[in-house]
Amino acid sequence: DVDQSQLNDFKCRWEVKALYTDYREMVEKEHPDIVCLTTRPEPRAEVTIGLAEMGIKAIFATKPMCRTLAEADAMIESCRKHGTILSIACHLNWYGYYTNARRAIADGTIGQLKSMVCHSPSSLSNLHSHTFALFRLFASAPAKWVFGLMDSDEHATGEADLSGSGYIVYENSIRAFMNTQSERTKFGWTLEFIGEKGRIVSRNAHAQFELWSTHPETGGLIQCQLSNPWYPRSSMVDAIEGVCRSIEIGQEQICPGEFGREALEIAIALRESHRRGNVRVDLPLEDRSLRMG
Repeated sequence: DVDQSQLNDFKCRWEVKALYTDYREMVEKEHPDIVCLTTRPEPRAEVTIGLAEMGIKAIFATKPMCRTLAEADAMIESCRKHGTILSIACHLNWYGYYTNARRAIADGTIGQLKSMVCHSPSSLSNLHSHTFALFRLFASAPAKWVFGLMDSDEHATGEADLSGSGYIVYENSIRAFMNTQSERTKFGWTLEFIGEKGRIVSRNAHAQFELWSTHPETGGLIQCQLSNPWYPRSSMVDAIEGVCRSIEIGQEQICPGEFGREALEIAIALRESHRRGNVRVDLPLEDRSLRMG
């Protein structure tokens, strides 16, 4: 941590002696396999590139990935060049309940996945990096184009994170609807994964899961039991175990750097759509200097 006072606080809380303000010194002395990169977004690209150049096996970088698309491109390229696994800490991608939901979809429980919906009172780039990364995992294809309607014309002219609604189309024609609000309401974070013959719903910020399938005789929707994780635990614990596994297999499959970049790019593209009169915006964006946050 570059803030010595926070290091001192960490020392008091956890009695840790290996404390550094310089990540390069830390790597040279401690030789870690994994570095959890929890800086503010501004220095994250520089630190990621530096860690990759120093031969770190895996980087677990928090979200949003960085501020600009050019920085995201550079982070991914540097890690690829030096053989470093870049995982983005959108830890819901590893969460046991969503893992079981993906398995149920793969087993045909709700039929072919057609669309995904998110309702949440949070801003696009920060918290909803989780949502966009999760959408990418479930869609199993990159986003192709978007259009967006932001909550505020004034906010849309700036570069700060903001809220709004949007529509995302993936390369395999799966669609996603994002509905955020500028002010917090009593409605929590809800996600729906809608198939040809059923749906999976996550309510109350991932605390309650529902599986709706089709009755084999009447064809009506019936609520079923979604398979629970055998040992439910923190999604962050699932994520760190997953990063360790990615080192063993030599690649990140659940939330690689490309997912973090796409999350940032979708947020920016939704804002760009609003700026251009709520038109379709194709991905990837040509202007890599665009930023948010």
